[in-house]
Amino acid sequence: MRINRLVRWSLLLAWSPLALAATTPSAADQALPGLDGYVRQVMRDWHVPGMAVAVVKDGKVLLARGYGVRELGNTGKVDADTLFDIGSNSKAFTVAALGTLVASGKLGWDTPVVDELGHFRLGSAYVTQNLTLRDLLTHRSGYCDPGVWYASDASDILQRVGHQKPDYGFRTTFCYNNVQYLAASRFIPALTGTSWNDYVATHLFQPLDMTRTVSTEAGVLSSSDVAVPHGMEDGKARILHRYWPHNMDIFAAVGGIWSSANDMSRWLQMLLADGRYRDKTVLDPAVVDAMETPQITIQPGTEVGDEIRAWMPGGHFYTYGLGLFVQDWHGHPLVWHAGDIDGMASAVALVPDAHLGIVVLSNMNQSNARFAVVARVLQGMSGQPLHDIEPALLSAEKKEHAKSDAAERKLADTRVPGSKAPLPLKAYAGIYTDTLDGSAHVNVERDHLVLHLGNPDFTGDLVPWHGSTFRVTWRYHFHGTDYATFDVDALGKPTRLSLAELSSHFIRVKAPSSEPAHASK
Repeated sequence: MRINRLVRWSLLLAWSPLALAATTPSAADQALPGLDGYVRQVMRDWHVPGMAVAVVKDGKVLLARGYGVRELGNTGKVDADTLFDIGSNSKAFTVAALGTLVASGKLGWDTPVVDELGHFRLGSAYVTQNLTLRDLLTHRSGYCDPGVWYASDASDILQRVGHQKPDYGFRTTFCYNNVQYLAASRFIPALTGTSWNDYVATHLFQPLDMTRTVSTEAGVLSSSDVAVPHGMEDGKARILHRYWPHNMDIFAAVGGIWSSANDMSRWLQMLLADGRYRDKTVLDPAVVDAMETPQITIQPGTEVGDEIRAWMPGGHFYTYGLGLFVQDWHGHPLVWHAGDIDGMASAVALVPDAHLGIVVLSNMNQSNARFAVVARVLQGMSGQPLHDIEPALLSAEKKEHAKSDAAERKLADTRVPGSKAPLPLKAYAGIYTDTLDGSAHVNVERDHLVLHLGNPDFTGDLVPWHGSTFRVTWRYHFHGTDYATFDVDALGKPTRLSLAELSSHFIRVKAPSSEPAHASK
């Protein structure tokens, strides 16, 4: 059934022109004493090379500041103009862009998806026919994110999800889904004939003076002052390359906007001013209200439900609006979102009735240092007693790593010493496909098997582990390892390939031939 709105909050902001530049450092330091030292502390604790923070209060930029370096081993410092991938904080921009079409009467939040995207299908015919734009934007379709887009070529992912099975009943449960946000973004070219990138730039970036914000790999390459992604490998921070540009361009509307503390402060100013920026209306106030109005509750006991409660503790209820999480916080509505993509982690938080906005950008993979900084600013700006949530975040991180390491050891311990493949290696070679998971190519290269998935970053060397199970070591070490198991039929021929960590399964469709091997990276 349709989840009714739980709360409706109006914004109480003055309509004065908003300042573009930050106030003096002394004003920021008076409002947030010790913040610089705290930011540097959590950066050390989480091995974050670089971070940028912006704080907006009462229509002005109180602080916009960079810390650390853009890239380990280089001296280029992060400043308020350094570009970071904001990850899923891009989703709110997609909602806002769609909101301009809603405000103009060209679209409704409850427009059936099939009315505009006639070829979009899900596994359930009923859900397909009744699915609305609002359902896509609130993660309540009953289908969770099919993570296969990450490891495969995502060019046809909107067709492949037609073969996905639902995880929950329609409109019963919040379950995050990146691919359905991609589908939502396709409403823009369908209705306007303009690409999502051009539409968002024209209707949001330009009127907000976000002059350095870009949404394509080409835009990143042509920009200066760009942060480099990093991740932890073997206990050390290391430089990563950006997530596969081909897929990132496809998923730009979902997680591919690159922006800076200065540019994001203008986005915050607009949202906090009920859609106005300086002397112009960028978004209809009703659109901002819709974005910040709860649409579905997020229950504890689910992975995402427990995760967001750890990230933003203190709420009595947690919900999702349109592209934003919404909860209570010490008697105030708190509107926020996180963003993650390889080597980058961001957080945005708004307290509308306190006219307060915060953005934290960082270049370390999934670093929850961002939430510690957000909490410190929230507490300091609201007069709440300072309660450092970083120890709890670090403890949770260590427990998660310990759990992951234990699972890895359990799989590693299954190895049979001296194990050899029961069949000749060339017997396993071939093309394996799945209507949802995409394709996998298995080749014999230099006397061992090599696995190639659709995303070239997922190229791995296979070592016999036990029976017809092989350990996969991805050549891009950031992705770690996996285990590939081949099912063999009664005639001794491999028929199916399964990957344990990726939870992907492929059916063999072609045996080795004279075709050239899938390209290695």
